[in-house]
Amino acid sequence: MTASRARDKALSGAAGKAPPRTWSMAAVAAIYTATVPAIAGLCALAVFIPSIASAQLQLRRPTPVIASPSSTDELPGSVQGGTAQGGTAQGVTPPKESVPSVQPPAGVTVAPRPLDASGITVNRLETVDPDAIGLIGVDQGAFPLNLWQGAEWSVVSALMPRMPAGLSSSTLRGMARQLLVSQASVPAGKPLDASFVALRIDRLLAMGDIGNALALLKITPDERRDESLARTRIEALFFDNNNADACKAVRRAIRGYSGLYWSQAQAFCLALSGEHARASLIADLLRERENEIEKVFFAAIDALADVTGVENPALTAPSALHLSMMRAAGFRFPSEIVQTARAAVLRAVSLSPNATLDVRLIAAEKAHRIGALDDEEILRLYSSIPFSKAELSGPISAAEESWTPRTRALLIRAAASQPVALAKAEVLRRAWQLGRERDGYAEISGTSIPVIAEIEPAAELLWFARDAARVLFAAGRTDRALGWYAIAAADRERIEEARDAEAALWPLAVLADSLSADRESGDGENRGEGGDVGVSAVQENVVPIDAARVRKWFEARRQVDAQAFPRQAAAFYTLLEATGRTVPADLWQSLLDRPFAGEGQSGLNPVWTHSLETASSGARLGETVLLATVGAGDVGDRENGGLSLADAARIIVALRRVGLVSEARRLAVETAMAAGL
Repeated sequence: MTASRARDKALSGAAGKAPPRTWSMAAVAAIYTATVPAIAGLCALAVFIPSIASAQLQLRRPTPVIASPSSTDELPGSVQGGTAQGGTAQGVTPPKESVPSVQPPAGVTVAPRPLDASGITVNRLETVDPDAIGLIGVDQGAFPLNLWQGAEWSVVSALMPRMPAGLSSSTLRGMARQLLVSQASVPAGKPLDASFVALRIDRLLAMGDIGNALALLKITPDERRDESLARTRIEALFFDNNNADACKAVRRAIRGYSGLYWSQAQAFCLALSGEHARASLIADLLRERENEIEKVFFAAIDALADVTGVENPALTAPSALHLSMMRAAGFRFPSEIVQTARAAVLRAVSLSPNATLDVRLIAAEKAHRIGALDDEEILRLYSSIPFSKAELSGPISAAEESWTPRTRALLIRAAASQPVALAKAEVLRRAWQLGRERDGYAEISGTSIPVIAEIEPAAELLWFARDAARVLFAAGRTDRALGWYAIAAADRERIEEARDAEAALWPLAVLADSLSADRESGDGENRGEGGDVGVSAVQENVVPIDAARVRKWFEARRQVDAQAFPRQAAAFYTLLEATGRTVPADLWQSLLDRPFAGEGQSGLNPVWTHSLETASSGARLGETVLLATVGAGDVGDRENGGLSLADAARIIVALRRVGLVSEARRLAVETAMAAGL
């Protein structure tokens, strides 16, 4: 049955309704005579009252002074508090206010101009750019207000749309999100009519950060609300499974906008409200351009009108609108949908009942790994799965028998439900062992992070320290990981298991430790040539490192794996120097007997290398972070090659130059683990 038949079915129910009410000419004339004088009086008042009010305001208001913000001050009127529907990611707090108090960027002042001797002044604001808004200020973890100082709009506007939607690096992903939600002045040369906030919201939505995208949309000033932003907001609402608010926005938007997207959205919202005849009419008109439209649109319109025999069509590149139509029509998401790299789509599939459990769980694992699904959401999903009593009582046996997304979820749920840390640790350690054996370590280790983060490092869990620290290091939880390293280091002199664990974790702990950051304050102590921190630098209460310890590590690695140790040593030395230490020349020279040819990683091109060097040397913080994330996105995940060691080291050095020392250390740890350390 076609959409036309659905429309005819709906129209048949409209027969027999009462005719519309009519008015006589006499009644119309009476109404006109009574109302026109009243309207005229109101118009006169509307003209007169603002004149009085304006005069009073000019006489009474104080002269405002807006100071140029420093690099460390928060913009006045920063928006705080509140929670958008769907939640927020990475601890970013959405605003309470629906309309922001937008402040001028750095360097803008209000200059009072006297009119006469009576002291009345009129203040004229030279420039107020609404794109300076953000969800967090400096005191809430944002980048400084001068984030974009020195960056040109032409460069930023070209790079920002290329920011990757799904970075597996928690460090780069965190910086990208921080960049997009920070309250800051805008890049130089931005035209007043160009929308910087629209670029930021688009990237948040692409990253699957629906909560922050909606929160930033909520405080976007009216002058920035154009067709593109209206569509972005509606897509965010559909991704958030909020059809009611999305359709309200659609009804407002179609008054001013037209096109394929708006016609599809209008038809869907009409179908949801029961107006199937009108929805089917729009669908019939759109069939002339059906090659440009997802087939699921036509199928969903028919299904919502109770047309029988409608098949579930294949998907090409569905938008949030199409996914919502599938949910409403009861269509199953195909298993192929989890092959997408779109973070927002993976998030939507994982949270939707319109997919098989395995498809949802695969999508959830992927979405969590790239930050589109947070810890609470994935644990909530795992808790909702109906497991049998036998499975819950023997999760490890079930996983050993069948390694699937479902049994991986069972293991995490079992670990989370254990009342004591020892039991949690036992389940997790066996889960990670199974992951290595079944080629599923990345999936099980990533989803176990919310559980392991709850376990306090303790001496009685020494046997667990090595595995726990590696999982936490990989997730960017370096402080927690260093706590487990400390457990092993405390007993390395008397317990062999502790000595082995400390030796295995030592390179990662050295790179993660804050020694470089502590020394970079500039007193020059323990610095090698050129101001770098030498490996001879030792400080109490930090991970010990000196030339002798590095040589000891080198010899130990050579004995363990003669084939891999030169590559691992080269990676370790490179990252040591990238994080501010200098490695003795003889250690570098010990690797000269190996071929100098690369190992299949050609790296990013010289344009990127030059741009990153120039931006970081010029202290252009925002541009440096933007180049780092775009470069990482261009080469893809580490499983597909990822950042080369040389490019990762360049980013680490660049981050340190612009003051992001902690982020540089975390990226060094991620790179070291990718190199096999």
